[in-house]
Amino acid sequence: MLPSFVRQVLATLLRPRAGRAASGLRLPGGLFAQTRCARHIDATARRIAAIGARIATLSGRLHAGSIPGMVDADRSLRRMLGELKEDLTAMRRDLARWHSRECAGRAGARLETAIARLNQVNADTHAAADRLLGQIEEYDRA
Repeated sequence: MLPSFVRQVLATLLRPRAGRAASGLRLPGGLFAQTRCARHIDATARRIAAIGARIATLSGRLHAGSIPGMVDADRSLRRMLGELKEDLTAMRRDLARWHSRECAGRAGARLETAIARLNQVNADTHAAADRLLGQIEEYDRA
């Protein structure tokens, strides 16, 4: 699921404007609209990168063995990481669908760069969450 601020931006862009048919809505080609979208996408990428940094910190603590006892006895952390991975996958899918529908697969360089960066951060965070799940399993077994 997309974060609420991204959904709001998308809803604003998709809102019917006077004199346009509902089926003919497209992302405005103007530089302002694309730059605004790119800023929101960049903000999302920063938030996801911060989550990735927290995952890396916990992973480092597990490698150092500085956490006494079981890390996730009630399995809530594993469940949250699983939900995070599902959300990241859904976000990438929704963004790709939006990009192809609203931009017809092409947009300005700034917007394309923001989308590519979000996809890369998203993929890196997904992989880090997956590795952390494995580490937690090993740590709690030991």
